[in-house]
Amino acid sequence: MAALDHRLELLPFAVGDTPGYALTHLTRTHWSVRVWGRLGPFWADAFSLGLASARISIQRGFARQDGAGRWIADFLLAPGADAPEPSSLDLLPFVLGGPAAGDGGPIVLSHYALDGSPDVGPALYLEVQGPDRLGFLGSLLRSLARLELSPREMLITTSDGEAHDRFFLKTISGAVPSEATRRLLQVTLDAASLSWGVLGAHPPGSEVRR
Repeated sequence: MAALDHRLELLPFAVGDTPGYALTHLTRTHWSVRVWGRLGPFWADAFSLGLASARISIQRGFARQDGAGRWIADFLLAPGADAPEPSSLDLLPFVLGGPAAGDGGPIVLSHYALDGSPDVGPALYLEVQGPDRLGFLGSLLRSLARLELSPREMLITTSDGEAHDRFFLKTISGAVPSEATRRLLQVTLDAASLSWGVLGAHPPGSEVRR
C-alpha cells in the first residue's frame, strides 16, 4: 500500500496485517516514519540499509513485534545534505525487501552486553554501543541476519555521535538462539570491539552476562 498521511493520534499497536508506513515532516532536517504490518524476518535489515543507500540516517526509534506477528515501528530520520527528501521516496520496497545484498560496511563497537531476557520471555538480549555513522544500524542488523538472528524488539538511540542500540533476538523460526549461535555472535561482537581498539581508542570493555 502507499504511504498514508500521518495522523496526530498515537499508534501503539500495528494497524493491521497489511504492511504500510506513514511519514511526518518534523523539522527542516528531521522526519519521522512509522511502519506496521506483517513483515519478513529481515525487514529491518533491508529497511535500514535501504535508507543508508539513500543517505538517510536513523537517529533513534523503536520497533516491536506483537503476539500475532505484526510489527509496529517508529524511527526519527535525518537526511544527509545530498539526500533526497524522504517524501519523494517509496519506502515500502525497503520494508518488504529480503536480506540486503550489501552489508553496509564494517561494524565498530566500543561496548556490548549479551544476556538472556527472563523479564520478556525466551529471547537473547543484545546491547551495543559504538561510534555512529551512516549505515551503522543496517550493518549491525546484517551481521545478525548472517547468523539467522532476527530482532523481535529493538530500541535505537544516538547521542553525541555515539550509537546505543538494544535488541531482543530470536531465530527466524521464533526459537531461542542456541548456545552455538550465541557463541558465534560473541565472536562477531568481539571482532567489532577489536576494531575499536585498532582505531586507538580505549573501550570500556565488552561484557557477556549469563
